[in-house]
Amino acid sequence: MSSYRRMRRQARHARRHGMQPMMVINSGDQAPDSAALIVIRAAWRYRSELTPLYLAAVLLVSGWWLHATHPRWWAYLFGIAASAAWALAIFGAKAGLPALAERLYAAAVTLVAGCWLAAVDAAGPVTFPLPQALVVGGTVLAVPWWANRRRRAKVRVERTIAIWPDIAKDIGLTGSQILSATVDLWGWRARLGLARGQTITDVMAKVPAIESGFGAHRNAIRVHPTPDDLANRCELRVLDRDPHAGAIPWRGPSVTSITEPIDLARVSNDHGLVTPGRSRV
Repeated sequence: MSSYRRMRRQARHARRHGMQPMMVINSGDQAPDSAALIVIRAAWRYRSELTPLYLAAVLLVSGWWLHATHPRWWAYLFGIAASAAWALAIFGAKAGLPALAERLYAAAVTLVAGCWLAAVDAAGPVTFPLPQALVVGGTVLAVPWWANRRRRAKVRVERTIAIWPDIAKDIGLTGSQILSATVDLWGWRARLGLARGQTITDVMAKVPAIESGFGAHRNAIRVHPTPDDLANRCELRVLDRDPHAGAIPWRGPSVTSITEPIDLARVSNDHGLVTPGRSRV
């Protein structure tokens, strides 16, 4: 039996068993993303900026549920909020809030949110002026969150780490990965793990390409060996602003006698304040 007749016989046998021949033609183009998928991706990408909105939604849903099920819990809610705010203000440094301003801000947000939730539990979520207070108070409390330098720097670093595989592929460092990153006063630093066969010399040769991939300024990236001196590790130092760009002016002699302490240097601390470094000669 010829191959053609064999194919026809096999096709008839397949149709008797309910199978239908089908051909799929794929042009290689991906189907466009749905509107819901685009919204979900945007909500996840900008989750840091949209955190106040998410918190307001959680408060609104929680207040509605508490008022419907436990309308007499408002006193407990207020007590819990006050206790949590006090704990954040006093012990917030152990929870990752080293600056006093950050601890006070977290305590204020916790207290205001708890008070609003207690009021909604007692009176209802649509009682005037609770909805208006949620919108106005949430906007006012969100401004420091949006303006926080450390948060914006952290988000920028996280997004840079997320796109590093694409940057590494484009600049010839395929297989390398960012193991960790730390934000500081002048920018951020990252510990880079290199692929097999790559060395710190290869990374140094790609510094201009890395600056282009990061969208940084020229000469804004430094490459250093790691403290453990491993050949397949290096450290990237990315400067968002030059620490030597603005010199501190000299104000003249700080003493009139050799028995007085002398200002040997003036440096900036983590809060951007200039403080003298003194020594008694």
